[in-house]
Amino acid sequence: MPHVTPDDAAAARIANNPRRPVYSHVDLVTGARSWDDEIGMRAAYREGWRGWGPSSVTSPLLVSGHCPADPDGRGADAMAEMLWRAEGFEVLTVPADWTTYGKRAGFIRNQQMVDLVVALLEQGSSVRCTAFLDLCRRPRCPQSHDQQLVPLVAGHFSHGTVDCRTRAIQAGIETFDVMHPSLRPV
Repeated sequence: MPHVTPDDAAAARIANNPRRPVYSHVDLVTGARSWDDEIGMRAAYREGWRGWGPSSVTSPLLVSGHCPADPDGRGADAMAEMLWRAEGFEVLTVPADWTTYGKRAGFIRNQQMVDLVVALLEQGSSVRCTAFLDLCRRPRCPQSHDQQLVPLVAGHFSHGTVDCRTRAIQAGIETFDVMHPSLRPV
């Protein structure tokens, strides 16, 4: 069972629910705050849905870190939440507690989301993580010369996305990477 803080009351209700499984299928979304490709996100979810077998998906859940959209409306969490809610599906948000944890809050939240999804897997839900990858856009990032995952594309991916993706993989959650179209080599 995941470690649950008072802010995670909804997650605790799900993780401790005696009905098994609470949700037939669970997707943990992680992605860059700069994500702006709705067409690509829709395609990724359509493909994931086909992989699950649409007829078996009776009660899907999206688990999201609930990072708000930026002033230009970009952001993987906000976009995924909007798309799932528009279809009438349930969304569980696990926002970071920046006041309590400071700069570590996002990484702590990522582990809470992974722990929750593992608990749902143990209850019988089919689970996966979908990582919407875009380059880190932090000015003067000390890792700006690092290379990650994609040959021929300079730079590295957003730190929070890579952290959550790595934690999901380490926990045994099937993980799908979706590259921003600007990163695909020609």
